[in-house]
Amino acid sequence: MPLVTRDGFQPVEPIVFLPAGEMPLGGAAVDLPNDADPRELISYLGDLQLIRIPFPKSDDGRGFSLAKRLRDLGYRGRLRAKGHVISDQFRYALDCGFDEVEIDDDQAARQPAAHWSVPAGEKSYRDKLSRRRTADYPAPAGVFLQTVTDVEHFTDRLLRFRITRPPSFRFRSGEFVMIGLPNAEKPVFRAYSVASPAWDDMLEFYSIKVPDGPLTEHLQHLRPGDSVLMRRKATGTLVLDALLPGQRLWLFATGTGIAPFASLVRDPETYEKFGQVVLVHTCRTAAELKYGKDLMRRTTADPLVGAAARRKLVHYSSTTREPGARTGRITSLIGDGTIFDDLGVQPLSPATDRVMICGSRAMLGEVSALCKGAGLVEGSNSRPGEFVVERSFVD
Repeated sequence: MPLVTRDGFQPVEPIVFLPAGEMPLGGAAVDLPNDADPRELISYLGDLQLIRIPFPKSDDGRGFSLAKRLRDLGYRGRLRAKGHVISDQFRYALDCGFDEVEIDDDQAARQPAAHWSVPAGEKSYRDKLSRRRTADYPAPAGVFLQTVTDVEHFTDRLLRFRITRPPSFRFRSGEFVMIGLPNAEKPVFRAYSVASPAWDDMLEFYSIKVPDGPLTEHLQHLRPGDSVLMRRKATGTLVLDALLPGQRLWLFATGTGIAPFASLVRDPETYEKFGQVVLVHTCRTAAELKYGKDLMRRTTADPLVGAAARRKLVHYSSTTREPGARTGRITSLIGDGTIFDDLGVQPLSPATDRVMICGSRAMLGEVSALCKGAGLVEGSNSRPGEFVVERSFVD
């Protein structure tokens, strides 16, 4: 029973494969059904050495889709297909992320190694995704070249990554910076809110994965040791300086719009200026709320702001596309008063409330309209007001 690789037929090593449901660690090998949800393995992908996916028949393509999703989630170990994969499908299997195909002796006799040959020099899927530990191109003038220190995938759409912080880089909690990759002579830059507080010695970012996005299709494949470009100046309107004094601070976010607020809720100044801070986070699914839940745990346990956060910080989350502990869009929860009833507070008022908003374009417009309807005036860095909006987006 041979193993088909880019280098021809190889003997199959004596490896014990365990069921994926046991979630083994420490470089183990697992058999993963072709109808599995790879998101359930996110916490274990870094520990798995080999994943084998069955192909019960040649016209069942679910294994190819599963391989792509595992790679997109950051899996860097070996991927093996087993079963009904024919030689004509081998190059496609490699493009989907597989490294090898396990076939039986009868198929090997019908389709010898020459049938599976791949042109010399053609890169594998992993080769195409991999980044050199140093920059592929020189960093442009006036740009920091930093190193990725940590990557965490939350779902097949969301990831968090941390990079080293230049000693000279200064920013206010809530600001954003332009991020790019050293993978072209003229790299693409996009605005990303810094998700770490101004006092942190690392910089954290929270990103959506867009398959065809000019930047995010590459960012989603980051791993520790890779290089990231960052422009030297941070800016933005989701800063405390852009708001007038108030009693309660509302942080309204959808999806990755929670990133600037992850910075603000870990800043001591936030709790010095407001008696209560309400972090409102709405996502499509419960899995997409995990970043916010992890943020709350980190914040309330933080030695610097933990005591104040436990007294003043409230986390209010909801889902929009699947049942959860609470369902509903932010605009609906504000508009019909549900959020105020749930929290036992009065509706938005310019006398007491200050608001920050970050999310999709549609969400920004709708929540801004609700704030204006409540009598709140939009502010800016030059003219502080009662609510502010971030209008910079990633692809």
